[in-house]
Amino acid sequence: MPALRTSAVVLALVLGLLVPTPFAVAERAAPDAPGPPPGTPTPDPATDRADEAGSLVARIAAARAGLEALTDDLGERQELANRALADDTTARQRADEARRAAEESRRGADAAAAAAERARADADAWITAWFQQADVLGPLSVLSGSAGPQDVAARAHLREAVAADQRTALDGAELTRIVAANADSRARAAREEADAAAARAAEARTAADAELARVRADTDAQEARLRELTGERDAAESRLRELEAVDPDLAAQRERAEAFDAAATSRDEARDARVRLAATTPDGAQDPLAAAGIDTTGMSAEVRTVIGRALSQLGVVYAWGGGDAAGPTKGIRDGGVADSFGDFDKTGFDCSGLMIYAFAAVGKDLPHYSGYQAEAGPRVPLAERRPGDLLFWAEDDGAGAVHHVALYLGRVNGEDQMVEAPESGKTVRITPLRLNDEIVPTVTRLV
Repeated sequence: MPALRTSAVVLALVLGLLVPTPFAVAERAAPDAPGPPPGTPTPDPATDRADEAGSLVARIAAARAGLEALTDDLGERQELANRALADDTTARQRADEARRAAEESRRGADAAAAAAERARADADAWITAWFQQADVLGPLSVLSGSAGPQDVAARAHLREAVAADQRTALDGAELTRIVAANADSRARAAREEADAAAARAAEARTAADAELARVRADTDAQEARLRELTGERDAAESRLRELEAVDPDLAAQRERAEAFDAAATSRDEARDARVRLAATTPDGAQDPLAAAGIDTTGMSAEVRTVIGRALSQLGVVYAWGGGDAAGPTKGIRDGGVADSFGDFDKTGFDCSGLMIYAFAAVGKDLPHYSGYQAEAGPRVPLAERRPGDLLFWAEDDGAGAVHHVALYLGRVNGEDQMVEAPESGKTVRITPLRLNDEIVPTVTRLV
């Protein structure tokens, strides 16, 4: 999940250059405290305000970083819940397939049983006919009723033909009986597999529900800390505004920092708008990759297609559980942080949903969980990454459960960049590659 980049950090740096001790909290003497000893320099109110402002900026940055860390942690748990939901979906699909196979097998067994019954009836008919005509086809009757040698031969041939047909009827009846028995065995086995698949699907559904319940419990447990950090941030920002109201220099510093931040945001938004327009222009007159500043030298048509499709969704809102091969979809409820952002009522993508959409353009069908996407193709060392590769982040220094995925774009203006659907409350964006301690040391190459 993304690291914090806010105007508060910029403010901290700006104020750090202006005050000697930016993070020291100015101490206020109690009303009944004795005055300073003779010869003590008179405090400078402006310096005190600057010191306090520096401390406030640091507190604001710390509170925002804490809030971001909590949100990131819950976002990671959401993606792990995606794994449970993907398992649930796969299990239900396999259960449906097993059920259909069992039904087809049963129909085949029933047809084989009906054929066996018809063959048995035919055999019974031949046996009945044989006994009824025994006096006509017996040896004595063949000789006694003949008009000559040729008649005797004809009657003998008829007798042999009737016997051969009878044997065929009996053999056919036995064969169809064996076929019917085998078909019934296969149908029973298919039914047992369907029942087992249904049981596995029920277990997967229970696991998915439990994972969502854990996400909700984690959210409930951290709500107090979220409220505490929010209160600290708001109080510090309120006090900083009070100081700025009486100190034009402090106000000017904030304005410069906010202007810098706004300019960077405006620049990114303008770039995203150009890229999105290029990616969605029907005649293809504009190249979205070129609009994003991506070097396409030696890039395959498949990679260009995948990246262009992902870039076409810049600015689309994050929605947990959202996104499929056709585009953005409604998010789903998690009972926690995603619900607090109203993801269930938004149409957008989560991180793995965006990858499903991007790679569907070249016929790649991906599961809706980043951990399974990591296993969907060849793994290549991170140092050998190239545009179009899937990047992953995981717990335990990149070796644990995967909780985020992004698409590598290559070097843009000398900096590695990627496109991602970051987390609730944000939108699909281009951002610098985060080579933090959670990045997985391999990428997955699908194209």
